[in-house]
Amino acid sequence: MSKKVVTVPDIPGAGEELEDYTAALFQASGHFVEKQIVESDPADVLELDIVTTDYTHAEAVRRLTEVKGGRWGYTHLFKVLGLMQYLKIQQGAFFHTRWDDRETAPGRMTPLGLDVVCFDDFETAPKHFEEKGFGTFVEPKLINLWRHSYGVERRLVKLIHERAKEGDEGAKAAKTYHRQINNGTFFARAPEESLAMLYEAYGEHPKLTLGYAHELDGGTFDAQSPPFDSTSYKGMLRKGKYPELQACTYFEHRARLSILKAAVDYVLAHPEPQSGTTEDGKQWFTFQGLTYDALPATFHSGMAWLREQPNFRLYPTFWQQLLWGWGGFYLDDREEKEFEWMAKLSGIPIDEIPTALEAFDHFFPISDGWFVTAGQTDMHMVKMVPWIFQGLGAHLRRAQYGSDFSKLDPSSQFTRGDLVKRINCTVDFLL
Repeated sequence: MSKKVVTVPDIPGAGEELEDYTAALFQASGHFVEKQIVESDPADVLELDIVTTDYTHAEAVRRLTEVKGGRWGYTHLFKVLGLMQYLKIQQGAFFHTRWDDRETAPGRMTPLGLDVVCFDDFETAPKHFEEKGFGTFVEPKLINLWRHSYGVERRLVKLIHERAKEGDEGAKAAKTYHRQINNGTFFARAPEESLAMLYEAYGEHPKLTLGYAHELDGGTFDAQSPPFDSTSYKGMLRKGKYPELQACTYFEHRARLSILKAAVDYVLAHPEPQSGTTEDGKQWFTFQGLTYDALPATFHSGMAWLREQPNFRLYPTFWQQLLWGWGGFYLDDREEKEFEWMAKLSGIPIDEIPTALEAFDHFFPISDGWFVTAGQTDMHMVKMVPWIFQGLGAHLRRAQYGSDFSKLDPSSQFTRGDLVKRINCTVDFLL
């Protein structure tokens, strides 16, 4: 195993570090987290630091969170209140690192739905976070894991932007796709509209990664029907190479996760089905009095399945944890232990974990399913999850099963090596 070590500072700096730290607190306490959301109108730019959703209540609770590492004033607080009004979000939070003689701010802002919180001691920040009622940590060590995960995300997005500037057509398409799924759909007026926008973007990039791989091989970019055989693509899948392609697979899974979240939001907004079938067999749903039939039949069948699941509301958070924290895999030979751990962290009963893992199969069915065991290993993984994120999941297992996986005792002799390779891939990318 590589002796290189990637760490995050105990005291995060201002800007992105502080934003990642705050988002990690919400993520590690069981929230669905969306970050760095931008709306261009086009003359004005609206930027949101963090929006979280808590699905553990009878109704989903959204919170807008802004983070300030330097000097701040009441104009910043009023800006957040205005954004809350604009976005119809009733709860907000403003995190900062010094009071600047404004200790009276919480008393003035709390009645308006805005919590003002100071992190002037990061040793006690998680405890302070819990005491303020934002959430509780089943495993506090996950805070730093999510900080690393956000670091991976930022670097992948930055890499795509750099490749786009250099003229890669695949990177240009990936950049646009990321903006559509991260920004555009967030500002949709309702889950129905968000779903329509997501499926439209999803349909425009059915083979984004493979198309970009063909370009890296020396061909031309084609996101619709590129040749399947690609040296770059195989290098990404089998050896964790080509981080620009891994960024594309990350975007593709982000789109699927966004569709799953929008589907859950739709069911929560419409407990009874608001859809049907036309005389010519097309399936439809309604949005603000209008009828749409653009969504695929797989979505409607997925929705029917989703409504039958007792804890469907927890699926977005579960899948976000699975993909970007747990590495998109579980260990086959330790399934019971891994499912127990997933249940503890997600809130989904352990006997329902196998069903929760079927969500992608119902909404995005493929011939042999989304989970695969590639070769002689105990890693049972979601297809196309980037090696860089798999490395985070492998690191998480290292904390569970010993720093050298000494407590793992895998059924396959290759499992330890596979986990180590993923960790090394992540470390090399972050250094």
